[in-house]
Amino acid sequence: MAGITLRRIAIFGAPVALGALAAIHPMMPDDNLAIWNLIHILQIPLAALFGIGLLLMLRGIVGGAANAARMAIIPWIAFFAAYDGVAGLATGSLAGYGHAHPEAAEAVASAAAAMVDSPYLGLVLMIGAVGFALIVFGGTAVALRRSGASPYAAIAIAIGGVVWTFVHPLIGAPAMLVFLIGAAAVELAAARDTAVSPATAVAGA
Repeated sequence: MAGITLRRIAIFGAPVALGALAAIHPMMPDDNLAIWNLIHILQIPLAALFGIGLLLMLRGIVGGAANAARMAIIPWIAFFAAYDGVAGLATGSLAGYGHAHPEAAEAVASAAAAMVDSPYLGLVLMIGAVGFALIVFGGTAVALRRSGASPYAAIAIAIGGVVWTFVHPLIGAPAMLVFLIGAAAVELAAARDTAVSPATAVAGA
């Protein structure tokens, strides 16, 4: 029972929490600096928990797609955490400094923009996060589909995960809702199959 509870927390709890954070995500640090910083702190461990949930969904599934997704989960978490740290925590810290030192606000704003737009800090990290997300969520979707999951559930998992990674401040909440619908369909189908199998075995005996 404890194992099932932990599985549900990882598979459903992390997306619910990430969707809730996306729903209150300010568009800019100046809109609400405290919420901005809190969101970007919480998203890092929640992304790791999200990855654990995906590993649990892939447990027992073999094949190239499942293996690729498993291997890409840690790089995805690493790139997302780095990108979120630069785009979120670093720019939030700069915004806080600008609030405390109004005379330097213009220079601080320019520094934040330059950091996010940097090909090394911004673009590379974003491409890495999205690139690995395509492998993680696409591979998970393909593996689940090949193991018997509904194609609609598999597509929902792929789209929800990739879209959340790329544009979570804009439409992260609906993206996580889409992912949750797919994950719930997969988990309910698996639970139903597990419940039916013993009954079938008894009937066959």
